[in-house]
Amino acid sequence: MNGFSNDSEHAAYNLAEAFLEKAMSCMKYAEEAAEAFRGGRIAMRRQFKSRGLSEAEADIRWAGTVQATRAISDNSFFMSQATMYNNAAAAQYAKALYLRGK
Repeated sequence: MNGFSNDSEHAAYNLAEAFLEKAMSCMKYAEEAAEAFRGGRIAMRRQFKSRGLSEAEADIRWAGTVQATRAISDNSFFMSQATMYNNAAAAQYAKALYLRGK
């Protein structure tokens, strides 16, 4: 979007870009939390397999750990933050388009 027609349009566009950048950052943190959960689950499965126990037992044990709970809650938190910032960016892009037509 080049050639802004007024300062209000330019400000709305810049704010939208900032919100989008923040949303992408939150998504990165959410992905890291999801990967931490998966990595911990796999490690627990390997540990249980070496003891001759089942994957189901490992998954149950892993789900009850503080690390698993934290990873899930971090993922949920950062996903909700990313959604919020993405929606705010969409609103600001719409505002910039509206102001462009004025």
